[in-house]
Amino acid sequence: MKTLAIMQPYLFPYISYFQLLHAADLFVIHDDVQYIKQGWINRNNILLNGQKHLFSFSLKKDSAYALISNRAFSDEFPKEQHRFFRLLQSAYAKAPF
Repeated sequence: MKTLAIMQPYLFPYISYFQLLHAADLFVIHDDVQYIKQGWINRNNILLNGQKHLFSFSLKKDSAYALISNRAFSDEFPKEQHRFFRLLQSAYAKAPF
C-alpha cells in the first residue's frame, strides 16, 4: 500500500508540510483549485523582535474565482521582495542557525 499526500502550495510551508512530504510515497501539490483570499498562499508569519509579524506579497488583480495556478505576483513584487529580504536579514541576523 502506498501513501498519497495532497496539499495546496504555501509561501514558506510549515514544518508539518515537510513531514507530510517525507512520509508520503506520492506528494501532489494541488494548485488547480480556487485561490482563497486571506489564505496562506502569498503570505505568512516570521518572528520579528520576538513577536509574530505577518507579511504578504501582493498579487495581480484577478477574478475572485481564479485558480491558484493562474495567480501571479503583482508588478510590485521586485520591490516587495527586496524589502522582505532586508526584513529577514534584520530579524534573523543574530539567530543561532
